[in-house]
Amino acid sequence: MSLVRKLKSGAFAGVAALEQVATFGEHPHKVPLAEISNFLILQHPSALGTAIHATPIIPALRRAVPECRVVVVASGFALDVFRNNPGVDRLIETPSPLKDLSGAVRALRSQRPFRGKPYATLTTTGNERTLIAMQALLSGASIRIGFTVVPQLYRKPLFFDSALSQIANNLRIIEALGHRPEFFEPEIFYSNADLAFARETLAAAGVQSGQPVAVFITQTSVTQRKNWRPERFRAAAEFLMKHYGAHILFAGTAAESPAIDDLRKPLSGPSTNVAGKTTLSQLAALMSLSAVGVSLDTGPMHLGRAVALPMAIIAPAWSPPVEWLPLGNDRFRIFKNADVPVPPPQNYVIDEVSVDEVIAALADLLTRYPNRIPDRTGIHLD
Repeated sequence: MSLVRKLKSGAFAGVAALEQVATFGEHPHKVPLAEISNFLILQHPSALGTAIHATPIIPALRRAVPECRVVVVASGFALDVFRNNPGVDRLIETPSPLKDLSGAVRALRSQRPFRGKPYATLTTTGNERTLIAMQALLSGASIRIGFTVVPQLYRKPLFFDSALSQIANNLRIIEALGHRPEFFEPEIFYSNADLAFARETLAAAGVQSGQPVAVFITQTSVTQRKNWRPERFRAAAEFLMKHYGAHILFAGTAAESPAIDDLRKPLSGPSTNVAGKTTLSQLAALMSLSAVGVSLDTGPMHLGRAVALPMAIIAPAWSPPVEWLPLGNDRFRIFKNADVPVPPPQNYVIDEVSVDEVIAALADLLTRYPNRIPDRTGIHLD
C-alpha cells in the first residue's frame, strides 16, 4: 500500500470512529441489518449498463423485505433508468457528487427521505467512488452497505467478484443485509407519454399495423470501440426487410448519427435513425414495440435486455461474458469468440461472427417470439 493510500485509510478510519462517538445515543451501528426496512440507493454511475444492471436490486429488496421503503438518489442517465420504476417509492435528483459534492450533499440533506427513521444506504457496482461514499456520510447516513473503495466508512463493505455477473454482485448486497437474494432480470419502465411518443415516431416513419420493427445498434463509444462491418449489418437488415417486411430502426447517440446514416443509405427498404433524438425511456418504449434486435455489446443493448427485446448480440472476443451479457437466456443469442488475445489487435473487427449466424438467430427469434410483433393498438408482449 502506498503512503498516500495509507494516509487516506487512516483518515477515513478516524472519521468512522468520530461518527460512532457522535451518534452513540442512537446506536445506529447496533441496529440488526435484517431488521432494516428503509433503503437509500445511490446511483451516480458513469456507464449506462451499470445503472441498468443495478435495477434488479429493487425487486430483490421487495421480495426479501416486503414492507420496505426504497428511495433512489440519482444523477445523469440513472434518473431515466429509475424514473418510472414502480418499486421505487421516491426518486431524488441531486448533482453528481463526482462533480459537485457539496451540492449533492445539500440536495440530499434537504429532502430528509426517511424523516429521522433508521435506514441503510446502498451502493451498487459502479458507485464505489470515494466522493459517492462522502455524499452518504455527509448526508447523515450512518449505515452504509455495498461496493466501495473506502471500506472504513462502511458497515458492510463489498468488493467486486470477477467470477460473478454485475447483477449477481449487486445481489450480494441483499445477502449482506441478512436475506436470501432472488435473481431478477434488469427492467426499465416508461410512461404513457413515452409510449405515445414511440407510437407517433413509428407512424411518422411509415410503419404499418402488424409490420415488425427491428432495432439495430451498430455503433459503440470511442473509448470502447467494438466493430462489426457495415456491410454485415446491411446484409442482416436486407434479410429482415425481404423475408419479414421489417422496418429497421437505428438507435444510438447524437455523435453516432452520421455513421449510422452512412450505414443505412444503401439499404433497399425504409429505415429510421433515432440516434440522439430520444430520451432513454422513449427509446425503451420504442424497443418494447419492436420485434427483434441486432446489437453490439454496448449501452443500448442493456436497454433492450431491460424491455425483453429478443436480440442477436455481437460481442468482442476479449470481454468476459459473465460480467455483462445475458447468458443462458433463449431470448438473447450471443455471438462471441474466445480466441482473440487480450489486449485485442489494433483495429480489431469482430469478423469471426458471420452474417449467416446472425440471420439464422434472427429467424429463430422471430419464430419463437411472434407476440413481439404488435398491432400498434396495444402492446403484445409474451
